[in-house]
Amino acid sequence: MGDELRLGVIGCGKQARKHIASLKKIPNVQLVLTDLDRDCARKVAGEEQLDCVDDSVEIFMDPSIRAVVICTPTRSHMNLIRSALEAGKDVFCEKPLSDSLSEVIELQSRLSTFGRIVMIGYIYRFVPVFTEGFKLFRKQKLNGESLTMGRTLSAFLRLGGRGSHQLWKHQKVNGGGAINEMLVHMLDLANWYFGPLMDVEVTSCGLFCPVRHIQGEKVRVDAEDFVIVRCAGADGAEIHCQADLITPAFSQYIEVQAENGSFMGSIQEDMPSYVYLKESRGGYAAGKTHLDFGPRNILDIQMMEFVQAILKREPPGRNSVADSLELMKVLEQIRRHIG
Repeated sequence: MGDELRLGVIGCGKQARKHIASLKKIPNVQLVLTDLDRDCARKVAGEEQLDCVDDSVEIFMDPSIRAVVICTPTRSHMNLIRSALEAGKDVFCEKPLSDSLSEVIELQSRLSTFGRIVMIGYIYRFVPVFTEGFKLFRKQKLNGESLTMGRTLSAFLRLGGRGSHQLWKHQKVNGGGAINEMLVHMLDLANWYFGPLMDVEVTSCGLFCPVRHIQGEKVRVDAEDFVIVRCAGADGAEIHCQADLITPAFSQYIEVQAENGSFMGSIQEDMPSYVYLKESRGGYAAGKTHLDFGPRNILDIQMMEFVQAILKREPPGRNSVADSLELMKVLEQIRRHIG
């Protein structure tokens, strides 16, 4: 890959650890860490044998650092992104980009003036079976219909986990809750496959576990931990997205019914992934074809795509600010429903 590429990682929590692990696998990539909790940054830097600095300003002011990876709570994202872009750096930011539609609109309107790469961490677009789903539902289209599956009739997308890892992920003031933490991933996939999404309504939203045990302490939380959203795809498909922070064992899948068959996909190895077609089309035989892409580290795929975009000076083909803007329009409708 040539000369050394220095990246600044802002935030050293659980998610940052995953990105650090993936980035360390890429030749000639060097990382510099920082966190508001300086002890946390020093601890992670020591364990990973990486450099660290006391605050993000040092990263922005360092001309040898070409890009930043932002792994902080949602409310801090936009200020950090602006600072990075003004400092002439490319940006990878964990999802969601923001909790403010107007902020995302402003960022999108100014991006061309910076000429930088900005990529948002919607990791499910990098799952091989979901990439195949994109080819089936969106990429191979003729007169608005998928060549392989035919017109989409209905889709159900689910993502559930137990939560309770970090307090801020269960606090409204810090942008936590099942919508920002979980539902956004399924909405992003739905929008990628069937969007732009329309007629968005919340059919269920609640807080089932107001008391949680987080990092050894019993705490009260206020962010929703269960949500179901109904919407329509651009072709009229009936779409339901469900997400929660109450599922003891992680659960995720997508099930789609179309005029020429069905699609089932999951990130879980113990869940079935397949295409079932009534008629042979698009390289698939009639009947059920199991989809098995083998074990893949999707974070590795995602971070390699970010690094390649920096080196080639070409925006990535997925997870752009424009993608997040479309998602934010859906989230804005959801927020209006729940008040």
